[in-house]
Amino acid sequence: MISEPTGGIDVLLVAAGRLDPERVSAAVDAAVDRPVSLRVAATVADAVERIGGDDDDDRGGDDDGDAVDCVVAGFDAPDGTAVDVLRAAEAAARPPPVVVVADAVDRRVPVETVAEPFAAVVPFSRGGAAGEDADDADGAAEHVADAVADAVPDGRGPALGGDHPRDRRSLAAWKASIFDQYFTDVPLHMYVKDTDARHVAVSEASVDRRIHRGSEAYLGRRDIDGVVPAAEAREPYEDDLAVIETGEPIVSKEEQYAESGRWFLTSKVRWEGPDGEVRGLVGVAEEITARKNRERQLEVTSHVIRHTLRNKLNVVLGSCERIETGGDVASNVARIHTAADALVSTVDNQQTILDVMVGEPAATPTDLSRAVAGVLEWLVERHPDAVVDADVPDGVVVSATENVHRALEQVLHNAVVHSRGDAVVSVALERRDGTAVLRVRDRCPAIPPSEVDVLTGERRIDHLNHSAGLGLWIVHWVVRNCDGSVEFAREDGGNVVTLTFPLATPAE
Repeated sequence: MISEPTGGIDVLLVAAGRLDPERVSAAVDAAVDRPVSLRVAATVADAVERIGGDDDDDRGGDDDGDAVDCVVAGFDAPDGTAVDVLRAAEAAARPPPVVVVADAVDRRVPVETVAEPFAAVVPFSRGGAAGEDADDADGAAEHVADAVADAVPDGRGPALGGDHPRDRRSLAAWKASIFDQYFTDVPLHMYVKDTDARHVAVSEASVDRRIHRGSEAYLGRRDIDGVVPAAEAREPYEDDLAVIETGEPIVSKEEQYAESGRWFLTSKVRWEGPDGEVRGLVGVAEEITARKNRERQLEVTSHVIRHTLRNKLNVVLGSCERIETGGDVASNVARIHTAADALVSTVDNQQTILDVMVGEPAATPTDLSRAVAGVLEWLVERHPDAVVDADVPDGVVVSATENVHRALEQVLHNAVVHSRGDAVVSVALERRDGTAVLRVRDRCPAIPPSEVDVLTGERRIDHLNHSAGLGLWIVHWVVRNCDGSVEFAREDGGNVVTLTFPLATPAE
């Protein structure tokens, strides 16, 4: 039945001729997946007013908001032709597609119907719609309905506003161009996978960090085919299969790749074709390692400072009480002095961590040989009795941040102040497989395995598990920000701390 516009698809039938509006409305309603409202205009002038394309409308469409989604126009009207209707549609703020119905004489239609950009041409023979009997009005209406269904978008996808195509073909091309630019220019890792969870498309935009730099490392492969580190590939792969099978999306899931120390925020949804057929999934992943590192830095700083403040202040208070009750003043003052020094060191290290957390600059070519030599000179000035054996060749240039000297200071300072007996430290720097490896060997007590586990993330930090100080955390975060690594080992009665940095490339 013909109804007033109430949403769905609003079709304007112009100069219908022998087409039955009731049958057209019913046929279109059956052909599309949305409610259909049909309005009738007897003349071109009436159609122009309804479309909103006349000169007085300033391209704004109908004031009452009843925009036309599709126009079906007979070619001949009392006051013009379907070409005039097409011009009015083209002048509208949101041009609707125009389907033209033209009389076919000897299977020929007016040349204008094929020369002009109509959305579709439905030939209407003198004996009915092309190939139909004269009394088959339903057949004629079905031809028109099929043309409308092909011309009007199916309503799937996001809501659209502003100036965009209204016909299905142009809108599909418009959306495809947006998709292409989104995948080409937006700096996010986006991907499309087939029903076997194999990558079939990967964004090409420059992304600061993702697992692999180029799309060739992804295409045709599943996560378990080496795309994701083997130890961590199973879970994201099973997530892919679950999304594809069930249609349940995964939204903003935090994924940790512990082997590389990286975090990603991942969303993925099932990909379905226009016919509802499952084709795979689409997804996006954003690296959030920096954010997770900052969260951990805050957590660590909070625990360590709270622990240190409580312990050292208890020492201060206890020493004061002993002095008040007649205890030895000199020894208690010495305890207070030691506790105060520890508090000052903790505050200094906290500031260093804040400097690393906030505004950490990008890695640049850095002369590691010169940086190590400078820190060694500083170390000897502070600890003239320490014995330092250094094997540091000149000209080892790495990719590092400006805070790299802070990590070097912490490692070398700890090697001296925690030494049992005379401080003996050996330092060796070498190039190895595209990296620079700095090994610092000391004679200090072993670093507790629990502290190393907390440092590497294998054990969660809490009031029972935390590092005794912030020094190792400074080393850990500074080196990680350089895309390097830190390793701890025990050899010949001492600790060996190994810092590895990527060598600077000529492009840098």
